[in-house]
Amino acid sequence: MRFLVLGAGGIGSYFGARLIEAGYSVTFVARDEHLEALKQNGLKLHHLDFNFENRVLCYSFDELKNIDADSFDAILLATKSTSTEALSKDLKNWFGNSKKTPYIVSLQNGVENEEKLSKDIDESYIIAGLTRKIGAHIVKPSYIEAKGTAETILGTLNKTAENQAFLEEITDIFNKAKIPTQISKDIKLELWKKLIINNGVNAICALLKEETSVITKNEKLSKIVYGLMSETAQAALNKGINISKQDVDEMFELIKNFESIKPSMLVDVENNRELELDEICTVVIENCEAQGKDAPYTRTISSLLDFVYKNSSKNQKDNF
Repeated sequence: MRFLVLGAGGIGSYFGARLIEAGYSVTFVARDEHLEALKQNGLKLHHLDFNFENRVLCYSFDELKNIDADSFDAILLATKSTSTEALSKDLKNWFGNSKKTPYIVSLQNGVENEEKLSKDIDESYIIAGLTRKIGAHIVKPSYIEAKGTAETILGTLNKTAENQAFLEEITDIFNKAKIPTQISKDIKLELWKKLIINNGVNAICALLKEETSVITKNEKLSKIVYGLMSETAQAALNKGINISKQDVDEMFELIKNFESIKPSMLVDVENNRELELDEICTVVIENCEAQGKDAPYTRTISSLLDFVYKNSSKNQKDNF
């Protein structure tokens, strides 16, 4: 199977490196300094159980447009969810008159990516996915540090005989590449369960500029984390998804006992990048409001982070 990793950040690079090591064809799409470093130096990735250092095939998205889309069987979408809507239109144009549409496997944060993609792309070619128990980030251009097992769950929203066969095949490939992967019959539930963790720790870690263990091991702060997670479960009810208190408790214990990591939003703050606040926090607030309920924990933490981060960025520009 021929893979295109669209978004060669921490997660995308980890998946790509694992797949290359397992003998599969992988092409990366990156941008800016990271792209140039990948072209010149190759990809270097360090993990406690896995080290990768090799030349890789890498393009910008503009360069990619010169390659026919049916050169790839699967596109691993690992970009920020803030870019999904625009990227969906770009992919539609790129697919153009290709004889074969590649499957798109979304590994992004959030619960709305598949819906956005399906506005431009046949839903039967969209594979919803999530990966958890992993932290992977660009330390410097072309160099990635990763930790965790990258447990991955995949599923389809619109089942066909063809995409179920693809789902079985890619699950087998991921497992052979030492990315533990399973298929879910209810991927929407799994996406919302992942959002429970994301909303629980992402914004608060970014606001306080601390790793997960500092927050979850603190008696007072851990109660805020639990409140954030509980509000996410409440929000899911608006989509007809029932996440029990036991589920919330399990997600809370999972992040509390998992190896301490920097959530993606904290890394974005450190690198002055756009935050996925709408995709992780606002979606919780809006789905609670649709039920006539507030989400005070999520509203408070996300509003404080938004205010502090915007003012911090403004001051940096003013000082410059």
